[in-house]
Order: sequence, then structure tokens, then C-alpha cells
Amino acid sequence: MNDSLMEQKITNKSAPAETSAAGDSLAELDSYEAFLQKLQQTINNMGDRRIAIIYTDIKHFKYINDTYGYQVGDALLRDFVKEMSTSGSHIICCSRVYSDNFVSAGYVEEGVTNEALRDYIHQVNLEREIQFREKYLNSRLKFCTGISIVDKNSRSFDAETAVSNANLARKVAKEMEEDCCVLFDHSMMEGIKREVEITSQIPKAIANHELKVYYQPKIETESLKLIGAEALVRWQKPDGSFVYPDQFIPFVERSGQIVDVDYYVYREVFRFLADRLAAGSKVVPVSLNVSRIHLSKMSILEYVRDLFEEYRIPAELIEFELTESIYLDNTERALELVTGLHNFGTKVSMDDFGSGFSSLNLLSRLPIDTIKLDRVFLKDDTLQESDKIVISCVVDMARRLRIVSLCEGVETPEQSDYLKEIGCQIQQGYYFSKPISQEQFEKLMDREQVSV
Repeated sequence: MNDSLMEQKITNKSAPAETSAAGDSLAELDSYEAFLQKLQQTINNMGDRRIAIIYTDIKHFKYINDTYGYQVGDALLRDFVKEMSTSGSHIICCSRVYSDNFVSAGYVEEGVTNEALRDYIHQVNLEREIQFREKYLNSRLKFCTGISIVDKNSRSFDAETAVSNANLARKVAKEMEEDCCVLFDHSMMEGIKREVEITSQIPKAIANHELKVYYQPKIETESLKLIGAEALVRWQKPDGSFVYPDQFIPFVERSGQIVDVDYYVYREVFRFLADRLAAGSKVVPVSLNVSRIHLSKMSILEYVRDLFEEYRIPAELIEFELTESIYLDNTERALELVTGLHNFGTKVSMDDFGSGFSSLNLLSRLPIDTIKLDRVFLKDDTLQESDKIVISCVVDMARRLRIVSLCEGVETPEQSDYLKEIGCQIQQGYYFSKPISQEQFEKLMDREQVSV
């Protein structure tokens, strides 16, 4: 089946590179314009044959460039070329679209089903991931591939549409943790329509205060007292119905609107705390989530500074949570952001620790105040012995580094008791409380204030 696969030759366009209409100056590739022309000509004359368009990028490739430099990135891509490129009569054309994104087209052998082709490419990706992770010391490197098939029954015989469909499948693949090879399906277009619908409503939702801040309590392990909360966003429409985070957050992250959503939540939390302080009511520190898009803009530092100047609340009442993947994707930029946030006097935590491929050496490099163990460690109601070993080692490591440990996803008394046994300092999860509205959270703090 090798000859039926699209063959690719790529180079690192993330680094400065010269390109021309004739092709890619760093590899023997067609320019994207030439690729589309060749593909369209082939589609026009395909007869009863099938053509596979495969669109691939290398997930977390930017980490290689940022950590080891463009020369290593180029070497990785050239090795990738060597592994994937073979000569064969079924090859049509191949091109780099941009950076580490590339697309190829080739005939599918007669008798090979679309699903069989997908399974084969997926298996090849898995084998190459193992090889490249070992060679380039990057346990997070992953190939994300989308495939579209053009045949005589296709709804469109347009080359650009065929590539767009493959790219859409690739985007779906990139959102998946395990199966990063996806065959295009026209139902995906419904998802695109839904995404457009959601993102078009976000500005109005912000302006009309349809976005509501919910608070999930953080509990001190020893005393079982409320010592903080995480601010989470919910979207309540005028008719009272809710759009939950997993139904809109991925869309606003891709559109860039997550910055506006984050800023809205930040301002609501600052205002809430300032009002409680002015009334002489009990307050606890609140943690705010930071999207990865803030690393590219860095305007978050100016915005947070303005909030502190406007609301005059103590810095120790605010904590910022950056996911583990943010630190790993761009360590130096993350360090700059953490340092800037610390300069305000706020604390910073590493969220979702252990959700992916943790880089433990980051904990000694970054000035992190807290690590939040991902709920994946507590995936079962009954803790397995292997899970206990991992959790206890992480908690002990944090203690030795003088970093506070928090475990989220606590749902049973057995889990809570074990975390107390090993010295995990803070717990969060449905065993104590689900995320609650601001009004409910105020009542909770008021009750604690009276009990004290």
C-alpha cells in the first residue's frame, strides 16, 4: 500500500525560509499554488479512481524550535521527509502549506477501503511518533492527520474544497488525545456552522452579562475549611438555558475570543472581591484561568495591572492558573508571564499537572507556587496501588520543592482520606462541592465567617 499513500517532503517554515511560485527553496516541493493546479487537473481526469488528500501537521513542533532551535527543527523535518518519502507511480503532488503543515495527494489502490487507508496511516503515524520522540527527546510530539477522499460520487470536485475538507479533519484530529488521524465526514460541516453560530453570539453575551462566574471551592486538607476557589465561566442565555464550557470554550479559544472571555471573568471576580471587602464580609483567594493565547499577546499583564489599580484589592486574593501544556509549549514565554504576574504579588499555579507528558524539570526552573494534580490521577473511585505511588511521589516532590500541592477531581471520602495521609495540602472536587453560583458561594463564605 505504500505506493498509494501521498508522499511528502517538508522543511521548517517556522524558521525564515525563501519560497517562490516554482516551489519550496528548502525542499523539492511544489508551491501550494502549483499543488492545487496539479490536483485539480488530476481530479478532472480521474475517471473511476479515488484520490486521497492527506493534510498533516506536527503537534507541539513549536516546542522543538523554541527549546532546541531552528536547526534541530529543520533536522527533525528532514528526518520526517526521509521516513515518509518513497517513490511510486501513484504519487500526484505534495506541498508545504505553511510552517510544519503539509499536504499531499495520491491515488488509492483499488480494493483498499477509505477506512483501511485511514487505519494504515494512523499506524504509520504511531510508529514514527515513537521513533521521533526518542530521537528528539520530546515525549509530546504527535502527528495529526486529516484525510479527505475524492471519488466520482464526491459532492465537490474542487481541489481547494478537497484540501479544506482534509484540513478540517486534521483540526478535529488535533483536538483528540489518542486517535490523531481522522477521515473527513460531511457531518463535520455542521460543527463548523455551530462554531460560527456560537462565536458570533459571544460579543453580545459579554455585553449583556450572560456569562456568569461560578466558583468551585478549594478545601484545606487538615482543617477541611474553605481556603479558596477557582473561578469558572458558565453561559446562561436570556431564556434561562445554559451553554456549558465544553460547548463553547473550544470555539472561543480558536477564534481568539477567549481573551475577551477571560478579561470579563477577571473583572467580575475583582469587582466581587472588592464589594465583599467594602462590606466587611469574609473573602478567600480566587484563582483565574489563563488561556494559552495570552502568551502571544501578553496584554494580560497590562490588563491585570489596571484591575489592581481600579479595585485596590490585596494581591494575595488572586491566583493565576496556567495549564501544564502552556509551560511546555513555550517555556521562556511562560516564564516571562509568570514573572510578570508575580511582580503584582499574585500567586501562580500549574494546572492539569500530569494530564499530558509532564516535564518535571520545569518545576525547578519555573517559580510556581502550586501544582494542581490533574483529575486523571483520581479517574477511579477506588485508587489503584500504582495510582497511589504516582500521587504520593508527586506530592512529596512538591513538598521538597516548597510548592503547594492541590489535587482536583476528589469525589469520594476514600480519595480524600488518602490525600490527607500523604500530605496533599489542598483538595478540590465534587466530594466537597461542584462549581456554584456567586450567590451560593457568598452564602458559603458567610456561614464559615459565622462559624469562626
